[in-house]
Amino acid sequence: AQACRCLVHPIIHCLHRAAQRPNLSATMSMSLPPHPVGVKFWTGLWRENKDLPYSEIHTKFQNWYSVAFHRKFGRYFYAHRAGKLGITAPLVVFAVGFKVATMYYGTLRDMAAAEQSAFAYGTGGYKTNPTPK
Repeated sequence: AQACRCLVHPIIHCLHRAAQRPNLSATMSMSLPPHPVGVKFWTGLWRENKDLPYSEIHTKFQNWYSVAFHRKFGRYFYAHRAGKLGITAPLVVFAVGFKVATMYYGTLRDMAAAEQSAFAYGTGGYKTNPTPK
């Protein structure tokens, strides 16, 4: 690249040199996909809550969360038993299901381990008496 010989003014000189360079934005375009939630959502939240005390923000969030939670999971509750513990019903169902699934997995694993050890020792089972001759 040749050096520019115009010595009119330092700012004009810099602008002139910038105009001589190739357009980097055209050669290195890297467009990102749009944000899944969107910037307007986050800036709107900030704008609505930036001047409020924490207790008011917390109350607003709790109200929004309880409405959103019950709209999404309300079908899983008994209408006449959705008191203070009604919201824990999905957690209890998940915990019981998880417990049953892990117990079933453990049983299958232990049975397979017993069969493999019996096969390794060549007996009917691990630490069993030999068959009489």
